[in-house]
Amino acid sequence: MIKRTLIAIAVVALLATSAHAALTEHYFGPYGDDYAVKVDGSEKVRWPFEYKALTVCTIPIKMHVGMYVQVEDCKKKKIVLQQVDCGDIGKGGDNYPCYLGCTDFNVRANFEVKMGANLNKVGDTIKDWDKYYDGGDVVPGDGNYHNVKLCVKAWKTQIWKAAPGDEVDVGTVDVTVKPNS
Repeated sequence: MIKRTLIAIAVVALLATSAHAALTEHYFGPYGDDYAVKVDGSEKVRWPFEYKALTVCTIPIKMHVGMYVQVEDCKKKKIVLQQVDCGDIGKGGDNYPCYLGCTDFNVRANFEVKMGANLNKVGDTIKDWDKYYDGGDVVPGDGNYHNVKLCVKAWKTQIWKAAPGDEVDVGTVDVTVKPNS
């Protein structure tokens, strides 16, 4: 019986020494850009105790994000010019022979983009040509892919200066972008 009483007293003593103090937190600020915290505890703090982590300042995290534009699968795209009636591209018969070709691709950006293009001749086959975006040249800056269609038209072509073939290299087109302002 004495043994049980001593064990009960030991357990009660252990629980009494393990009690945590009631801590009161007092936050101050802001004073200008400063924040502070003061903690008051009971005088009955006993072993074991542990410190409580207190938030004294919250700092926002910012990031420098540049302008972003992506053309999906650009390396897989090509424009193949096919002979058309010169009237189909807004030219008269004196501009014969006339050609037209288009490709579509997806573009996404984080700002409103004005699409453009630069034509680069390869060889002497093309005499006069122009490019345009069929359906519009502005892509919203919502981060989603949007489909655009780029077309190239050529007239007064000098086909006698190129070897025959289905896909003879006559030029390249650079897709350009800038903010739509």
